Amino acid sequence: MKITSQPTAALSAVSTKTSSDTSSLASKPQAKAATAPQTQLSAELGLVQAASLQLKALPDVDLDKVAALRQAIAAGELPLDMAALSQAVLELHRP
Repeated sequence: MKITSQPTAALSAVSTKTSSDTSSLASKPQAKAATAPQTQLSAELGLVQAASLQLKALPDVDLDKVAALRQAIAAGELPLDMAALSQAVLELHRP
């Protein structure tokens, strides 16, 4: 399974707002409440971007796990539930 990155341009624009952008609204009591979600969004954007970078660094397939499974299959150590397997095949091919 390949994970592709999604553009975050819309979120980046919100995170670049500063308190000077709302200076004309400083006399209104709602001005402080309006900036709080933007700050939260900016923090969340940073977490999403960091997670995205970590995901990009990972391989698409866990090759160590694949090798271990191949070894277990070759040695006959991998238990196989035929009833569960046949049920899964039936479910896969049902319309």
